[in-house]
Amino acid sequence: MKKIFSVMLVLASATAMAQTFSTPLKTDRKPWTGIPTFAGNDYKFVVLPDKTGGDETGAFELAIEEINRLAPDFVINVGDLIGGYFTDVKYCERDWKDILGRLEKLEAPFFFVGGNHDMTNQLQTDDFIRRFGANYYSFNVGPDLFLVLDTQEHGGRDISDAQVEYFRGVLDGWDGRHIYVFMHAPLWAPQNHGGYEHIDELLQGHRYTVFSGHTHQYYYEQRGGMDYFVVATAGGDSELRGPLFGEYDHIMLVSARDGKPAIANLPIGSLVPNDIVDKNTMPLIHWMTSGSYVKAPYLVLDSTAPEEFGIELSVSNPFDAEMEFGVDFKSGKGLDFSTPHIAGKMAPRSDKKYTVKVKNPDGVEPGKIVAGIFARYEIKGVPQEANGTLAVLTDCVRNLAKGEKMTLESRDHYDIDESWDWHGLQDGWFDFDVEYTGRNIVITVRTHDDIRALDKVEIFLESGGKKYAVSCEPETAVLTVPVRKIKNGSFTLNVKFTDNDDPEEGDPSVLWWRLPSAPGQFRISPGDSHPQRGLSL
Repeated sequence: MKKIFSVMLVLASATAMAQTFSTPLKTDRKPWTGIPTFAGNDYKFVVLPDKTGGDETGAFELAIEEINRLAPDFVINVGDLIGGYFTDVKYCERDWKDILGRLEKLEAPFFFVGGNHDMTNQLQTDDFIRRFGANYYSFNVGPDLFLVLDTQEHGGRDISDAQVEYFRGVLDGWDGRHIYVFMHAPLWAPQNHGGYEHIDELLQGHRYTVFSGHTHQYYYEQRGGMDYFVVATAGGDSELRGPLFGEYDHIMLVSARDGKPAIANLPIGSLVPNDIVDKNTMPLIHWMTSGSYVKAPYLVLDSTAPEEFGIELSVSNPFDAEMEFGVDFKSGKGLDFSTPHIAGKMAPRSDKKYTVKVKNPDGVEPGKIVAGIFARYEIKGVPQEANGTLAVLTDCVRNLAKGEKMTLESRDHYDIDESWDWHGLQDGWFDFDVEYTGRNIVITVRTHDDIRALDKVEIFLESGGKKYAVSCEPETAVLTVPVRKIKNGSFTLNVKFTDNDDPEEGDPSVLWWRLPSAPGQFRISPGDSHPQRGLSL
């Protein structure tokens, strides 16, 4: 069948096509690449998850190959086909040209749904409408109705009143067989919000199925006998820890027929149950993957690190199933752990505490102590294990004498929120001065970075429950706080660095010198003592 990829599509007037497909959309350009044709009222279509954000693993192309082997009557996605976050339309042109070229290999008509990467801002939304005629729309296939929502209105996760009224008109008097609802952000989860509550009201009394994406993690829920899906990825960014964790590349095949539609969840080479991750297993899976079963408090050491100190570990199992766990402290920095390996079993809903003594013969500040951790549960009859890391942060109290300036370096970040632009020390490390002038505490931060596009440094000082902050460009990163605001002579300090090497592409990296819960500790003294300089973090 010859594919049609021009956005200047006109609905065909052939009798066979008119019986199977119709739409109230009047624009010349349409958000689909062709019109599905088939005999009778039964047909099948494929739901294609998010592509954006992942490495080029070939998963998207392989999905197209598998879809062609399934031979559906059409394909519809849930948004996020391009990188987005553009401020220049030329980047839209580049990315859309690329994705449309890939879709040329698809043998079935393709229907577009806009996501936050496709319609990041008004510029991209206008470009989407220019290309495809509408950012939300509806169409009929045989006896069924399809609603395609735009969840990105008003610059966020939102559906406008105008969009609600559009679908109210579409649904007014409709009495067909089944309704399929498509949106990018799952505004129905955990509860209807952002305007979707009005769409949900309009659907009451009808048979319907809801498909969404955005989270890159599969989830299924049934409400009032209706199926709600969050599909995972088709090449999008994912840890790919497997179907049980909702992290896998897949497609969904829907066979529309009399009665309830049949839906098959299809990873490459296998079938997966639709409820593989549900409201019963999600809390347990999150607990395993987050590493929250093992916790250790932040350690504050006085002035110089002692030759021996202890790490208090808390292990907990809040679920009604036995858990196996393990903790392995990694050697290094001259530290000797009394118990480098801890392993055991946790009874359901139980807690344990462990003390690991650490010998530090050289008296150096440990900084960050890393341990490998794992948890193992039996989930749906199959043992499942998740590995992770535990970082125990330590810090010495830095004593500042009046008139003293302390210069410190930080070449090892303690937390990173996004890793898009940060690839190592060339993308950002700090040295900074902490000065006690007698009247003020002055913090001056110098950032070492190979590219300074829209980088930003934020300095946070906290004392006595009061917080002081400044946000500025790296060259002018200075925070001054009067000594009278330093309660009890002590304060904590954090530095946050936003590394934005390519403002046109994706989100910036965000690195912390110290976690908010584990800041640098300082104490000021009115005396004339001279503290040690040049301490390395």
